[in-house]
Amino acid sequence: MTRTFALAALSGLALSGCTASRYQISDALQRYGMSENQASCAAEFLRGKLSTNQVSRLTKAARYYNRDGPLTFGDLVRVAGQVDDREVLFQVGASALACRIAADIPLPRF
Repeated sequence: MTRTFALAALSGLALSGCTASRYQISDALQRYGMSENQASCAAEFLRGKLSTNQVSRLTKAARYYNRDGPLTFGDLVRVAGQVDDREVLFQVGASALACRIAADIPLPRF
């Protein structure tokens, strides 16, 4: 029983090390021009939902995203669409809605 508990505890620690921290996400978003409030809200929402690998791929895609001026949340959603990972796109889009900063995302015209 003790061995099972120890194994479960070690597995939990290993898994917790695989998710990106709130600070890693917020710092990355601010580096690309998001305001501190936007970055903090998005980071709080995304914390624990994206792995460090997913955040790394999103950050790399944002670095090469062609934009004029600072990165907006609309830009970030478009960048997330370029990352070949549906979970990244879903979580970034959900964070935009959760933070109520989706106003700069253009709606398609029908």
